[in-house]
Amino acid sequence: AEAPAPEAWRNAIGGPLSRWAWTQIEPSLPIQEAAPAPEVLPTEPPRAAMIVPLPVPRPPEFRSPRSPDLARRAERRIARREPAPVLVQPREDDRSFLEKLFGVERAPGLAYAALESRPADLVPQRRISPPLAPTDARPTAGTAVYNIAARVVILPSGERLEAHSGLGEGFDEPRMVNVRMRGPTPPGTYDLKEREQLFHGVRAIRLTPVGGNEAVYGRDGLLAHTYMLGPRGDSNGCVSFRDYDRFLQAYLRGEVQRLVVVAGTQDPLPSLAMGSARTQMARNGN
Repeated sequence: AEAPAPEAWRNAIGGPLSRWAWTQIEPSLPIQEAAPAPEVLPTEPPRAAMIVPLPVPRPPEFRSPRSPDLARRAERRIARREPAPVLVQPREDDRSFLEKLFGVERAPGLAYAALESRPADLVPQRRISPPLAPTDARPTAGTAVYNIAARVVILPSGERLEAHSGLGEGFDEPRMVNVRMRGPTPPGTYDLKEREQLFHGVRAIRLTPVGGNEAVYGRDGLLAHTYMLGPRGDSNGCVSFRDYDRFLQAYLRGEVQRLVVVAGTQDPLPSLAMGSARTQMARNGN
């Protein structure tokens, strides 16, 4: 048979029947897309310990100098670490005359809690026994020594003058120097100054205690004068001289400006002073 012509084949395909056949074909089912695969996170490789070398210290010649601020801060830190210096207050030397003379050092006192419930009495009590002689209890330039028990005043020149003090049972009695108006002149050091007015017609010399009246049991108004209360030289605490004019003239010449009073012959320094006085008298041929 004869093959259909190309144009006839085309018309047969593109005719109404063909178009109907194409329209009757069911649409194909929708193509389902494949679900995406789960994302796999990349795993980190195990970390290995890394050995890092330390930096080499910089040579000293290449190091930068320390700034003043850093140096000051370092000094402040060192100062804060160091303990503050403890200031030790010097202890007052309250030793007696004999302790100072012979170099006796007092042992440090120990602190204990008080056993009594009431506080201790802080008011100092007056001593009944006479105080010890001061350190300069020897006749020196401008200083005379009055020994109560020896009943003598030794001038700086070595001259000895008879002198007394005290009244009645307190006459020349060193144990009663604390008794007002009756005891002898209390031991101590006295500056001498002529009284502003005459004392019962006599140019008396005023005795001013070094350290105030409290240093001599609160006694005041002490003088040096001649005998006034009897032939033996009684007084109310003043130093009374048998030959007062010789003491007054030594004061007026400037030979005596201070009087040191000691209790008695039991004191070592008055013995030395009396020994020097005897030596002076021997030199003068007395």
